[in-house]
Amino acid sequence: MKTTTILLLTFISFSSLAQTEFKNTIGVSGGFTSFGTGDVKGYHLTPKYERQLTKLIAFQSQLSFANAQSYNSSEYFGVPNNPYTISYLQSSSQKLNVGFLVGIFKRQSHFWGINASVLAARSTQFRYGGFRLNPTQNPPTGLEYIPNPPFYQKKLSMGFGAGLEYRYSISRHFRLGLEAAYQSYYRDTEARINLGAYYSFHRF
Repeated sequence: MKTTTILLLTFISFSSLAQTEFKNTIGVSGGFTSFGTGDVKGYHLTPKYERQLTKLIAFQSQLSFANAQSYNSSEYFGVPNNPYTISYLQSSSQKLNVGFLVGIFKRQSHFWGINASVLAARSTQFRYGGFRLNPTQNPPTGLEYIPNPPFYQKKLSMGFGAGLEYRYSISRHFRLGLEAAYQSYYRDTEARINLGAYYSFHRF
């Protein structure tokens, strides 16, 4: 009788554990990124960790590594006496985001949520080529546009981010996800669309 009671309590304990929400989620996502006004396009990779606080709110932290380039030939500008044969733009960033993921819809295998975060970013920008309007009054013919000087910047800054996330559960532990997000920091912004894979588990 004593052995039967112990086995029954053990079974109930494991059944109860199986029914509880997973507390931890780790994942990785990656996809398309555009910087600034969208003229510099590239890719990013984002590892992520989440800790469930309530049924619908989770603490969320993520690292993000993004890189993008853009090339344009001299014909793109249509400017006479073009000293540049090519225009090259490059942006990259490494960011740490800390914030929250809030569920707005959850039904069976489907989950929709919004995230909001603050971020610390290390970013670089390099620009070579391109033109701007000549600020001189009545500039000579052919000099209505003058070249922009090459530009390089490396910066540490703070910012914010927000996004919309969708996740589909393919098992109790594994989910596939889709995210659209926007992030802003000193002298640059990023918009991204990415796919992700996530694994959820109980705390140890």
